[in-house]
Amino acid sequence: MSDYALATVCVNGHPLSGDDRISDNFCSVCGALTISDCPNCNRPIRGKVVKKGVLNLCEYIPPLYCYNCGDPFPWTLQAIQATSELIEEDERLDKLLKEKLTASLPDIVAETPKSSLATNRLKRAMVAAGKFTAEGLRQFVIDFGCEFVKTRLGF
Repeated sequence: MSDYALATVCVNGHPLSGDDRISDNFCSVCGALTISDCPNCNRPIRGKVVKKGVLNLCEYIPPLYCYNCGDPFPWTLQAIQATSELIEEDERLDKLLKEKLTASLPDIVAETPKSSLATNRLKRAMVAAGKFTAEGLRQFVIDFGCEFVKTRLGF
């Protein structure tokens, strides 16, 4: 049976610790406030998997959503918002594709029944968009996309 350590992460998504909570109030990378609990339900942020007698040397990657309430963490919301703004600012994308792609961003982050549709929209947008926007969308998928979307796009 495995359990989870407690984590401390800044609101921008930089992990301060995945092994145990620490008392730093601000991130040493970006200066943002740190949290150890979900802002919505106050349950602890899960850290690394802990198994008795096993040393976990894997890099800790903060979760995108709370295991208890399902709400996205602040860093997930910020990434979706920033990508939405990137899409909106691209003059090469038509208004309808911008709206549909923006609405599909949560289905790129988490595998849902609409993830396949979201991937198709993303592919169309990456072809039609300017170079800067296409690269931003690619980086969004690499950093926040679910494995299904990454696989379908060959990332």
